[in-house]
Amino acid sequence: MLITRRSLLHSGLKVGVATAAVAALPRPLLAQLGRTLEPLPPIEDPRLKALTARALEAARSAGASYADVRLTHERVRVFSVSTRVDDSESMLAGVRALVDGYWGFASSPVWSPDEMARLAREAVHQAKTNTLGKPRAVDLAPTPVVAEGHWEMPLAIDPFETSPFEISDFLDSLIVYLNRTPNAKINSDSCTAVVQERAFASTLGSYCTQRCYRTAGAFSFERELEHGQRGSTYLDCLTAAGMGWELYTAERIPRVRDHTLYEEIDRALEELKQDLLLPVKAVEVGRYQAVFDPVTVAGILDETIGRATELDRALGYEANAGGTSYLNDPIAMLGSYQAGAPTLTVTAERSEAGAVGTVKWDDEGVAPDAFPLVKNGVLADFQTTRESARWLEAAYTKHGIPMRSHGCAAAPSAVFAPLQHTPNLTLAPGHDARDFDSLVSGIVRGIAVKSGSVDLDFQHSSGLGSGRLYEVKQGKRVARLAGGFLFRATDLWKSLQALGGEGGLRRYGLSAMKGEPAQEHYHSVTAPAAVVKDLTIIDPLRKA
Repeated sequence: MLITRRSLLHSGLKVGVATAAVAALPRPLLAQLGRTLEPLPPIEDPRLKALTARALEAARSAGASYADVRLTHERVRVFSVSTRVDDSESMLAGVRALVDGYWGFASSPVWSPDEMARLAREAVHQAKTNTLGKPRAVDLAPTPVVAEGHWEMPLAIDPFETSPFEISDFLDSLIVYLNRTPNAKINSDSCTAVVQERAFASTLGSYCTQRCYRTAGAFSFERELEHGQRGSTYLDCLTAAGMGWELYTAERIPRVRDHTLYEEIDRALEELKQDLLLPVKAVEVGRYQAVFDPVTVAGILDETIGRATELDRALGYEANAGGTSYLNDPIAMLGSYQAGAPTLTVTAERSEAGAVGTVKWDDEGVAPDAFPLVKNGVLADFQTTRESARWLEAAYTKHGIPMRSHGCAAAPSAVFAPLQHTPNLTLAPGHDARDFDSLVSGIVRGIAVKSGSVDLDFQHSSGLGSGRLYEVKQGKRVARLAGGFLFRATDLWKSLQALGGEGGLRRYGLSAMKGEPAQEHYHSVTAPAAVVKDLTIIDPLRKA
């Protein structure tokens, strides 16, 4: 993106827009790779390897049996109706060291040889301080050495190489398009683009770099009909994705949307109109056959199986932060626990094109693999890192599963120590080509749920759900319901009766918080619509 202050002043643009764009111009970050400071180079610059080597040498000399170092350079560009363009940039370094079975970690916003050495010594010092506790053994699972690797997330349109005026104009055009509909009003219209460059090095001899992107948007609006009915909705096809500006401009994106963004606005407007024409009824508390749309299924899947199969959580290591798991005996449950109906198969990976959790190597230099978490209803595996994979070694041997890290180590940036975070998840679809509406058509008397969200308890077992609820009679949505639903994770997945087909799969970018201090991590969840039986419907406004 080539923008100069002179070209802006002579562009004839409005003062407000020009001022915002000038403010968005990146201010160069400086790193010391030699004797003097210089603008931060691309992550592929070979001198960065020497910078990480300084940290590894210092960690070894201080007594670490293993150490790794990460460098991250991140740019964030936010477009919104109010602020127009907001640019930010950061560079960070983090060193992790293992001494006598205990970890130490130190991080900083400075890239220089002396700072790398200082961080390494500080990480080792912390690890040695922690050895005052009970003795423990840490045997990291083996992983191939990445001698010299570089990877860049594929994308069609780099949002940082696209004129910010073009992006702002496009966002404005969405509002203009919406305003063609009488009594339609915008609530939010924004886009966030992130590019993060990462370098990883370890005392194993691995060194790899990668460049990852994340683009997400928000477009919500309300509409009022002529008789006073009013409601709001949003586009669910703009959740975080491992893509560029094509998230907005592509004609269609498999598993995300089948139409242009303008056509998606038309579809959402018409759907909102049809919803507002339905009568509103008080909910009749009870148990019903229910149909969930894909976004609801994805949210439930993420908050139940997605969280419960984090091995550190299942073993109680998150008890003082994000909670534990209803899968509380991983070694005994692996390969035998009935997690859901036989139609339930959930896979995890970090390789799907367009998914926001996709990488070439995780934050331990491991190339992630695709693996089943639940297969035909049975718990098949857990999410692991190099350390936690060893915790399941006996169970893996028993069931003939190779013992390896699944590449689930991650952190938002180098300022955080890597934790085990949820990878991309996919719920396998049914065999019949059915979508949400066709599943609803098969319900004689029941409930339909769209745009649902859920809150889970400490073990991610019992949950409360809300969203747009409908009464269904003879295969049609006949009324809107002011209600919610309760469920237990194991009961819900065991009550699974039908799943939508391959053509109805939808992918959503979600985030999760974990650790202390809390880390936010993004990943994608792909799911079809689903039918369950005996879902408990409640009236959350009812007084005892």
